[in-house]
Amino acid sequence: CLSRLFMFDEAQKLIEDYEKTNTPSIVMYMSLLSSARNNRNSNLSEKIYKRMKTLFPNAKERLVSGVILLSNIYSSLGRYEEAKNFRSNQIEELGVKQLKAHDHSHPQSTEIYAKIDHLKSKAIENGFIFDSSWITRSLNENETMESVLCGHSELLVIALNLIQEPAPKFILVVKNLRVCGHCHEFTKVIAKVEQCDIVVRDANRIHHFYPNGQCSCQDHF
Repeated sequence: CLSRLFMFDEAQKLIEDYEKTNTPSIVMYMSLLSSARNNRNSNLSEKIYKRMKTLFPNAKERLVSGVILLSNIYSSLGRYEEAKNFRSNQIEELGVKQLKAHDHSHPQSTEIYAKIDHLKSKAIENGFIFDSSWITRSLNENETMESVLCGHSELLVIALNLIQEPAPKFILVVKNLRVCGHCHEFTKVIAKVEQCDIVVRDANRIHHFYPNGQCSCQDHF
């Protein structure tokens, strides 16, 4: 509440007092960082993010969210090149993989697309129907409706995670564009089939896909 009122000194003092007798909480730092972003306070945001990296070096999903928040602050201040470089450098440093639509550059590309094919089969078994209305261009000679729709970047990232051993139960995807209707419905099926939580942060909102096949946005995307 203090940070939402932009009472940052008081909020930081509260965190310091809390940490004297308790384990640091990344939720507190994310709340503080989010409020600093709303106040476009780049100096404070940088300090908070550095503190988060020191205290929570293995909390990659939270740190990626912190990277996005801080880069958004730079952009809001007109520091677009700095935002781009910071986001790219930090994501690489955190070991987060970046993939583009129909990307074949990853060393595990063969396995990624094999997993996509497997997920397509599982989706069809669960009654999923591919919708060509989400394709906005003519197909090339070597393309099919399924290959175009299932080549979107968020699906490739999800497949990359799922081919790891052991497969994670939580997957975080950050996307710079709005998720399309096909990928939204397909990801619901993937979360159900694979029994995992998938969080997709797109250009509009955060989607949390649950193992029961539902999304937090209740399909209002």
